[in-house]
Amino acid sequence: MTNRKIIMRFVGIISLAFLVILCLYLSKWQIDRGNEKDLLYNSYQQNISLQPQVVESLSEYYNNFTKIKVSGVLLPENQFLLDNKVFKRKAGYDVITPMLVNDKILLVNRGWVDGNNRLTIPDIDITTINTEVEGYTYVYKEGFLLDDESKNINWPRLIQSVNIKEISEALDKEVLPYLIIMNTTQTNSLQLREIHQKNDKLKHYMYAGQWFIFSVIGFILIIVLLKRTKDE
Repeated sequence: MTNRKIIMRFVGIISLAFLVILCLYLSKWQIDRGNEKDLLYNSYQQNISLQPQVVESLSEYYNNFTKIKVSGVLLPENQFLLDNKVFKRKAGYDVITPMLVNDKILLVNRGWVDGNNRLTIPDIDITTINTEVEGYTYVYKEGFLLDDESKNINWPRLIQSVNIKEISEALDKEVLPYLIIMNTTQTNSLQLREIHQKNDKLKHYMYAGQWFIFSVIGFILIIVLLKRTKDE
């Protein structure tokens, strides 16, 4: 076997080894995602039927799906449209409205609005500013801020993720690190897009199995290449 062929085969084995490790990592990541979705779904099922806690002073932290009822002042002039939210196979926005509660800003997810017409702003008017909001708490995973998003200075402001730090800077106020998702029976509420109405952990476990199979195939190919190298 020539030196060139030995080098090429060695590079192939190293590349396959890297892919095997990557596939194993992705398989583990999907398992963790499935476990996380299962935990969230079970928490949702356990808490969603409970009566809400009447809250006068907001805590700095709540578990996901804690049902609360709080009074405050909605700020309609500084609303956010959370983009790329699909409801009944239609693209749209979740409407995020800041609410002033005892000098603290609580973000309120008022629900979903249709966003198929990207040239016009959907109707997100608020009928009553001083109001009582009932719903459950939820913490979104913060995403990356896009360049176009950072340049957006118009209201309502289009966002791709709920980034508490960036929202705080946009409002020039400290914002609590969670939202309250309204139910649909209230004034100012829109269509409710349930976040965890179904448990999709099996989807992640299936993906994990696929990545694991890919890693096994890669491992077999490494053994075949090593055997050929030894035989030659």
